[in-house]
Amino acid sequence: MPGPARVGLPESSLRPGGSALKGRSFHGRTGGRRRSSAVTLLELLVSVVIMAILALAISGAFRAGIDFERHQAANQGSLTTTESVQGRIRRMIEGAKLNENDDADTSAFFIAEAETDGELGADRLTFTTTAPDLSLAVQASADDFETSHEANGPVGGLAEVSLSTTAVGDAGTNSGLFQRVQRPADGDDTQGGEESVLTDQIEKIGFEFFNGVDWVTTWDSVNTTPGRLPAAVRVSYTVVGDDPTVRKFVVAIPASDATADDPAEEATQ
Repeated sequence: MPGPARVGLPESSLRPGGSALKGRSFHGRTGGRRRSSAVTLLELLVSVVIMAILALAISGAFRAGIDFERHQAANQGSLTTTESVQGRIRRMIEGAKLNENDDADTSAFFIAEAETDGELGADRLTFTTTAPDLSLAVQASADDFETSHEANGPVGGLAEVSLSTTAVGDAGTNSGLFQRVQRPADGDDTQGGEESVLTDQIEKIGFEFFNGVDWVTTWDSVNTTPGRLPAAVRVSYTVVGDDPTVRKFVVAIPASDATADDPAEEATQ
């Protein structure tokens, strides 16, 4: 049986130099125009500008972070100082005392007045208290009262305390919250004792007083009968700097007998 017919090119086309490929042309890829892969000057300039902007932004953020840390550290130091002073003021007010058995005795007193605009309340508070801190050495001493008194000055009893941002004596170049302490109290609320800057971080301070019913801005236990203590004192203050925040805290006076049923309205001017 005859095999299948083979279809192919003529033999002449298979020989070297055959003509079957004649007339065909082949173009390689290297024959066309090729785009250059080099970086142009414009692209380089754009990259430099972007890098400069990023560097400025990062350095600005770094400086802002450093300034923020410094500001926070300064604020923290200021808060630590004012919180310590706040605790001292609290202890002194909590220890406020009057003479309980003799209403005519004015050697113990609680007096507050507004010497300036009084936007935060009375800006000077003068009172007798048992609270000015005794040193640890005095508290731990086993000496009797006379010996301790001779060695450390007057110890115990009532002390006279005055708090204000205006000094009673010559303030010189000092500013802040002034504290005047006189022990024992001499019955004169205008002078005496030793005056010092309790803190230079407080710019303004004011005192308000709860009489059992309302908050009032003045108090005078000497020129009223009977002299009484407020149930509580609200202290408002601002710190030195750009922060206008008014900080407040309230101190109850354990020795006060003012209540809602028996307010101390007659003890206010």
